[in-house]
Amino acid sequence: MDRYDDMVVFQLLARTGTISAAAAELNVAPSAVSRRLKALEDRLGVQLVQRTTRKMTLTPSGEAYLAGANSIVGQLDELEGNLQAGAGTLTGTIRMTAPLSFALMALPAVLDSFMRQHPGVVIDLHLSDSRVDLVAEGFDLALRIGELGNSTLKARRLCGIEFALCASPKFLEQHGDIQTPDDLQGLPACIYTGEVQGTIWRWRSPEGGEGQVQVQTIVKANNGDILRELAIHHHGLVCSPRFILRPGLEAGTLIEPFAQYSWGDTSLHAVYPPNDYMPARLRALLDHLADALKGGCSR
Repeated sequence: MDRYDDMVVFQLLARTGTISAAAAELNVAPSAVSRRLKALEDRLGVQLVQRTTRKMTLTPSGEAYLAGANSIVGQLDELEGNLQAGAGTLTGTIRMTAPLSFALMALPAVLDSFMRQHPGVVIDLHLSDSRVDLVAEGFDLALRIGELGNSTLKARRLCGIEFALCASPKFLEQHGDIQTPDDLQGLPACIYTGEVQGTIWRWRSPEGGEGQVQVQTIVKANNGDILRELAIHHHGLVCSPRFILRPGLEAGTLIEPFAQYSWGDTSLHAVYPPNDYMPARLRALLDHLADALKGGCSR
């Protein structure tokens, strides 16, 4: 291995936090990674990590070495990627994370077309409704739905996402004569844990009138699919992105009592670390996502 390989291995160690985890990703024995780290520290004459029985933490020297490695590896990736792009060929791995429900709905077709265009690029996809730390966990890209909040990360809006309010026919029948949104006040609801709106759902009528209704939490979850299924089984109202509710709407197991009303919307963003150098493969994927989703991802 040369100095570049030392940097790549150290990046992996910093991301995984243990020698055994890094060795597993490299498909080598932990002893080989341990020897590589010791040889690197001996050559530099500094201690890069503090070792415990469970994990490693970077020393100040380790933090400085990692920052330099990220910059150098990023520059080399960009250089090679640009040359590959000019030759019509891209290679390397993109580590990305995306929300489970959205990924299952939209990404198979989007990634299929990208992978056919760039067969040399490996997609390492992690599905989770939790927001991971991109830098700490070594991700190149995250797809995120909703408010981004304050962050040093860079973001690119990909499309809008429309919400819909639904319930099962049986649930609506059980709860009497529902003529206006105000009649939903206090009814049981299936609430998404990470949604800013919580139990207060705002609406806008076709005529432009606005209002809100407060519902009662009957169940909370951090995944929209389980909330849809519980609503289908008559446990409560659900107000979620339309793409999540679509299977129930198409099957008739969910209906929209106020289909002409707007129940809010949000955005899907691609989020990535603020590196000075973006590999060409990552830029190509961002452009591909933006083009594939520009028509919207709500319906």
